Amino acid sequence: MLSSRFFRRLFLPYLLLLCAATGSVGFFTALRFRASYLEQRQQSLSRQADLVWALALPKIESGDLAAVRQLVWQLHEPLRCQLTIFAGDGRVLADNEANPNSLQNALNQPEVADALTRGEGEAVRGSDTFDGEVLYVAQREKTADGKPFIVRCAAHLAYLDRELRVVYGASGAISLAAMCVAAALCFYLASLHAEPVREVAAFANALSRGELNRRFHPSGGGEIKTLTTSLNTMAESLSGLIAQTANDRAELSAILASMSEGVIAADRSQRILLANEKAAELLDFNAEGAIGKPLWEVLRIEQILRTATETLAGQETRAFPVSPTMGRHLEITVRQYPLTGRPTGIVIVAHDTTRSVRYQELRKEFVANVSHELRTPLTVIKGFTETLQDGALRDPEKSVQFLATISKHVDQLTNLVNDLLELSRLEGSPELPRPVSVDVGTLARRVTELLLPAAQKKKQTLRLEAGANMPKVLGNPDYIDRAIANLIDNAIKYTQEGGTISVTAGRHDDDVFVEVADNGLGIPADDIPRIFERFYRVDRSRSREMGGTGLGLSIVKHVAQVHGGGIDVSSAPGAGSKFRLYFPIPAEA
Repeated sequence: MLSSRFFRRLFLPYLLLLCAATGSVGFFTALRFRASYLEQRQQSLSRQADLVWALALPKIESGDLAAVRQLVWQLHEPLRCQLTIFAGDGRVLADNEANPNSLQNALNQPEVADALTRGEGEAVRGSDTFDGEVLYVAQREKTADGKPFIVRCAAHLAYLDRELRVVYGASGAISLAAMCVAAALCFYLASLHAEPVREVAAFANALSRGELNRRFHPSGGGEIKTLTTSLNTMAESLSGLIAQTANDRAELSAILASMSEGVIAADRSQRILLANEKAAELLDFNAEGAIGKPLWEVLRIEQILRTATETLAGQETRAFPVSPTMGRHLEITVRQYPLTGRPTGIVIVAHDTTRSVRYQELRKEFVANVSHELRTPLTVIKGFTETLQDGALRDPEKSVQFLATISKHVDQLTNLVNDLLELSRLEGSPELPRPVSVDVGTLARRVTELLLPAAQKKKQTLRLEAGANMPKVLGNPDYIDRAIANLIDNAIKYTQEGGTISVTAGRHDDDVFVEVADNGLGIPADDIPRIFERFYRVDRSRSREMGGTGLGLSIVKHVAQVHGGGIDVSSAPGAGSKFRLYFPIPAEA
């Protein structure tokens, strides 16, 4: 492309210059030919006017106007021009191509007016009686008594036009031939000079496309040789620099991509130079589209923008928390770079502290829940113990009642501690301990039989439906047993007397499931997302009265997760609840 432009810059100007020169010569030659012809023709008409006056003077002095007109008509053929004789007042006395009486006064015609004032006049103009241009030559003559007359000879220029067309055609042909020769010569010379440039341009284009291993050694010397030597040296230097830059960029990209923090670098005008995907995720923007844009077009957190401006103004490194953004808690650090001297830009680092904040909140909530769960039974135990110490121990009936209450709350504390230990083991074990082949249907049948007396105590109907030849799953039988027992126990606790509880074990697609359904109290829709949280109870007072710890469903959820399964729930107040616990079937099953 560069060599083509260079060729055109060499070829076209010289071609245009030669064409313009050739055309100008032809044009001015044609003009000069026309001017020369008009000058010769004018002199010829002037001589003819003198001849006509010499012949017409005797007849004019004798006053024989008819003889004058006859003379003018007779001279038409020999002279081959229009002859007109005017009186001094502009009247037409004789004309060899028109009736003199039909012609208008000629005083306003330029050649006649000039002849009357200067003695002679000429003009090239259109005729009132003939088409085309006409050359008029008029001369003022006088008789012996001094009366002025005008003799005018006129020649049509049609012949001149024909001659000029021939001249123009010949001149055009010669000019065209000269232009062709000039074009060929210009093309040859331009090609001769453009070829080395074309080769250098191709070499430079190859370098621009990244072909830095390519080298060019032209024949000959001069400036092209010097230029190509410089390009070869530059290619070697660029090759090394680009390789080093690519390595540095790859290292930087790998570091930024692997960082758990979001990083944004901006120049002094706050235009973004780089940003990793983590920053885009944490601060909600498109990393690719952000490069080159101002910070205020990309970020929507006013505190970050304000701190960036203050840091560029010379303030020290700032670190501050940002209120939840898209459900995340962030810790933002803004600092200058370079760290010393005049700042040339800023680096913004965003650290996601959501997990830490949530852990702190969970820890506070856990401590509060455990304290609350422990305080109630401990308060009851202490109260009844003090009552017994104050003398109630001597009352056989009350002492037995108080000891039974103490025993109940001790059991509640024991269950709470056991559940906490169990939940801690589940959360602290990323892998399933001691996995074996487990028959979920058999476990469901055994747990149902163990809890049947508790259901019968409340006059409830507890039914079991287990499919035959159910595939076994890989898991811990104690964990699965505990999860099924918690679901059935909850169903018994939260179903009114005389209610119905159905336990179903079977296979669905690639899972084995245990489903526990009841027609008990049900769960409000707002509480369903939270029922698997530790210590969460839909009705705290009723749950505590029933001996619940608030950890049962949390244990069930963790048992399902540690086995690679899950638990689903559907419920509505007054319509009962349905829990489905499922475990994946091993591939070899």
